[in-house]
Amino acid sequence: MSFNETFVINNNTDYELVLDTVNSQNLDGAWPTSVPANSNRSFQQSASLLDLNPTAIYQMQGANPANSATLHFYCAGVGLTVQVTVSLKYSGTFIAGSWISETNTQNGGTPTSTPNKDGYLEISDFGNNSSRGTATFTLGS
Repeated sequence: MSFNETFVINNNTDYELVLDTVNSQNLDGAWPTSVPANSNRSFQQSASLLDLNPTAIYQMQGANPANSATLHFYCAGVGLTVQVTVSLKYSGTFIAGSWISETNTQNGGTPTSTPNKDGYLEISDFGNNSSRGTATFTLGS
C-alpha cells in the first residue's frame, strides 16, 4: 500500500508564511516554501508502504511578538490498523478561528477548532482508516 495525501493550507492571516527548511521534516519537496497572507495552497505528497509523516514549520513574517505554526500529519499502518494524526500548533499565541480537518478516518471531515488542554489542535484515530485523503490546515478565520 502506498500513501497519497492532498494537503491544503488556508492562510487567513495578515502574515506571509515562510517555511523553516532547517527544522521541518519529511516534506519530500512537495510543501510550498511560502504561503502569502490571505491565500491558500493545495498540493500532494506520496510516501512508501508504511509511513507518511511530514512536519512543516512556517514562520509568520512580521508577527509581533514572533509566532510560527507547526503543521503535522502522520499516517502509518496497513488494513485495519492505519493510524492517522493531524495537528496544528503555534509557537506563540493561538490564532483564533484556526481549525484542522482530514478525510482519512471514518469520522473524517469534521473540523477541529477548539484547542486541547495543551493549547493546540489535534485529530488522532487508530483503526480501519485510509492511506489516501485530504488534510486541511486553516490558520486564522
